[in-house]
Amino acid sequence: MAELNSQTDDQKDLRTLKMIVWAGLAALAVSIASGLLLLAIDPDAGSPTEAAFGISAAIGGLATGVLAIAALIYAQVKNLWRLAPTPLRVALWVLIAVGIAVTLWNLVSQPLQN
Repeated sequence: MAELNSQTDDQKDLRTLKMIVWAGLAALAVSIASGLLLLAIDPDAGSPTEAAFGISAAIGGLATGVLAIAALIYAQVKNLWRLAPTPLRVALWVLIAVGIAVTLWNLVSQPLQN
């Protein structure tokens, strides 16, 4: 019985994780569409169109980052990493390490440029 309950809980947790990932992909699509429209329309500087598309792209990008981090934390807390294939886990952790390394490099190198 505990085995069946565990599988049901895992399936529920995976559905929740998928919803978080889909929400992140939707936010990414909004961000990309806003950025492309901003480039295609090329509105005047300071115009309401530029402000709307710029803010939409920025908020979409931030929402994508927040949802991606939320999905990673959720997967860690619910121990869903054990269900993912090993190559996928390695690829995700490599991407996380690269992101952290690039962020740290930018933080260290910016003060040196001044």
